Amino acid sequence: AVVSTQSTGALSSFAVSASPNVTMLFICRFLQGVGVFVGFTGMYVLLLEYTASRYRSLVNSCILLMWALGYLLTSLIGYTVYSWKWNSAITGFLCTVTVVPLLLVPESARFLLVTRDNMKGAVENLTWLANLNNAPLDSSQLQLTDKDQAPEVQPSFLQTLKDFLTYTELTIQTVCQMWLWMVSGFVYYGFSFSWSKLSTNIYIGYLLAAVGEVIAYVAMVPMLDKLGRKWANMSFFFAGAASFIVAIGQVNLGSDFTLEQLSCLLGSMAIAAVFGSIYLYTLELAPTSHRGKILGSCSFAARIGAFLGPQAPLLFEWSRVGALIIFAALSLSAGLVLFRLPDTSKVATPSTAGEVQARARGENTDSSTVSENKAV
Repeated sequence: AVVSTQSTGALSSFAVSASPNVTMLFICRFLQGVGVFVGFTGMYVLLLEYTASRYRSLVNSCILLMWALGYLLTSLIGYTVYSWKWNSAITGFLCTVTVVPLLLVPESARFLLVTRDNMKGAVENLTWLANLNNAPLDSSQLQLTDKDQAPEVQPSFLQTLKDFLTYTELTIQTVCQMWLWMVSGFVYYGFSFSWSKLSTNIYIGYLLAAVGEVIAYVAMVPMLDKLGRKWANMSFFFAGAASFIVAIGQVNLGSDFTLEQLSCLLGSMAIAAVFGSIYLYTLELAPTSHRGKILGSCSFAARIGAFLGPQAPLLFEWSRVGALIIFAALSLSAGLVLFRLPDTSKVATPSTAGEVQARARGENTDSSTVSENKAV
């Protein structure tokens, strides 16, 4: 799935540069966005499913740091290459390069075990990765779940959809997460397109925003580990809301900097941390059998926020105070929604919707398909 979507993004990028008319350009841009974003989400899931829980915060931060560097690379390409056709062609080349290593990466062992009942394939993939890292693995050390104890290990596509009606906790958690993703997408992209309204020097504004994003992705690692996924994200949202409220005050901090700019910078850093950590939180909340559908739903919600976010400059033209109040209210609402969701720190990732429902009732479950030292 990741190879096909990333390839779609690459081919669409090349097609954009050769589009003969606006209609074809629109279609190719749509396919480009779908392919690249779904490909990124799929690569993220694949990597995190092979990462032990105690390392996920660090790996998550590394992934998002690459995202931030890619953001800077895109800006550099746009600054040095004036032709939008060549810009799109370069994007297609970069997407094509990312497909090559994907052809070598094996399928997720957790996915094979839980949704395909392919224990042999799961063991082979884990052994291949261990050999790749010069750490030969004895398959007898793997504590795989006995498939005889998991009769519903291979649910059909229709059954996984029905589970959202059968297991209310799964539905409630998914809706809550969709709201978190939409708010983070709106605020994140809202500020990405609003620095021209907040800074007297647009280049300094975007430079500070990029540096702040890198700092946020590094700082979120200890917070996710110490506070837990739930409380860390709640802290990020509340910090963002407080920063946006403080930004309402008009105080000059120098000839080229104001309290509004400083507070908005801090607020955007907090939301950037949410934007980076929400992937990890959702990945650990979603059961393996439904993870693709839940992440897809959350990504859809985030795209709605990302579509509305770039219109934020219009809010600042309408009312500077009103725009900041809207940002603060949305961030506050997202922080409050997190009270409804459980924390995922030091808890095994659920495999089925039934385990999500059981945990909500306070029942102990053991959904680990592999021991902690060999976590899938």
